[in-house]
Amino acid sequence: MKNISELNIMSYKTSKYWDFGNNILYHLCKNNFQHEQEDVILTKVLFIGRIYAATIERRKNKSENNNDDFYINIVAPKFKNSKLDKQLLELTEMKLTEDSITRVLEVHKDLMIMLKEITDLDKRSFCSKYLHFHLPELFFIYDSRTRAALIDFINRVPKELRHIPQLQTVDKEYATFFCKCFYLKNRIDIVHKTILKTRQLDNLLIETANNKL
Repeated sequence: MKNISELNIMSYKTSKYWDFGNNILYHLCKNNFQHEQEDVILTKVLFIGRIYAATIERRKNKSENNNDDFYINIVAPKFKNSKLDKQLLELTEMKLTEDSITRVLEVHKDLMIMLKEITDLDKRSFCSKYLHFHLPELFFIYDSRTRAALIDFINRVPKELRHIPQLQTVDKEYATFFCKCFYLKNRIDIVHKTILKTRQLDNLLIETANNKL
């Protein structure tokens, strides 16, 4: 296990190569927060999905529609007619605390369920990334690399959070990852007397993953 007291935390506050591109996505979602216009929906879904290698066009029933028809006729209306805007608006009133974790995770699972209806696949990674760019202070970015890197810092969900991944209203795999990230973030805040944002924690995990290669 890595000793977090030995980390150079300031080196993860910025990302020399990726901050500019990430900020474009943050501004895109901040300035177009809702899901009322189909062209805006498609832009956000495509940009985030393709830049972050988590496209939702990968699906079991791909032969039924080409990619353009799938996005225009299925994806855009699905987002537009969903309860996502209501949920996101609710979350804007929250901060990331132990008490808010369950509600945050429920929104993630609801989006996963919505996308599984049109892809027949669990879009766990895409959902975490899509929600992160809309509410970056609440959602940790999940993928196979960050999940593997997290093991270097924490093996198990802390006892006080262990009940959360067992809830039927959350996705167990993302909830497990999320609770570990939440604990690690708080430990770093305490040890280093500095607040590490969710994106900055992602910088730490990505660099850890890269160093394993």
